[in-house]
Amino acid sequence: MELHLPKALQDKRNEFLSTKKPLIHIEPFETDENLSLWTSKYRGNPYLPKTSEFPKDIDGRYLVFMAQINFSEVPPLEGYPTSGILQFFISDNDLYGLEYTDPYDARQQFLLQQTQNYFRIIYYPEVMTDEAMLVNSFDLLPNEDELWCSMPVMKTCKLIFSSREEYVGLNNYQFNKFWGDCSSRNEFFKSIRDEQTDELFDSELLNNRSGNKIGGYANFSQSDILELAPENENWLLLLQIDWAKNADIMWGDGGVGNFFIEESDLNNLDFSRVVYNWDCG
Repeated sequence: MELHLPKALQDKRNEFLSTKKPLIHIEPFETDENLSLWTSKYRGNPYLPKTSEFPKDIDGRYLVFMAQINFSEVPPLEGYPTSGILQFFISDNDLYGLEYTDPYDARQQFLLQQTQNYFRIIYYPEVMTDEAMLVNSFDLLPNEDELWCSMPVMKTCKLIFSSREEYVGLNNYQFNKFWGDCSSRNEFFKSIRDEQTDELFDSELLNNRSGNKIGGYANFSQSDILELAPENENWLLLLQIDWAKNADIMWGDGGVGNFFIEESDLNNLDFSRVVYNWDCG
């Protein structure tokens, strides 16, 4: 099927088509079902071997389990694991575990978030399915009423995965390469007719990067933080948690949460340097 590209991009068609990326779409469904400890899910009870400890933040408070991906349940995605369980934990403070420099420095901010002081990414390359070897009681953890703030995902969700593809969006920093630096991109928008500008911003092809997914292009309520990354690094979308039709998910005021990893770290299954970000409108 031929893509309908806005008129303002017709002479950049080949360049645009070259931005195609595969992704795994995630459809979360709230459930009261008793999901197994090793299955993919949002919230609920995590996979935790009895030889491991539930993660805490730098202040010694238990983190909140947000998500786990069992890659044996996920369609193949080049460069990503094909097995093992990857887990995402965040703090229940008013920033959901984000860390900021003081005074604020945007580029340093990008690097600071790799410390995982108030969030944690844990990967289990080998998965045990013998419940006798796993923690199955989490009574020591605070319940929802005892958390300092409401979490972006409130209920347990089972996850359905499917393979898809998408192209770079208007709010992704890679879109700038079509026009050079940011000022020439602004000059481009000034040079085209109003109706062509409207067509660009109305295009589903260019504007819809929302949804729950692994890989592809991230969505942002504000600006693309990957623009702050060192030029010699290639940061990939590890997980995006977003609004969903069948689940109550909300980051602030209509926001979105993202986790990113540098390609070489992903190749080495090293999740110690993940960048976590969420923003809202």
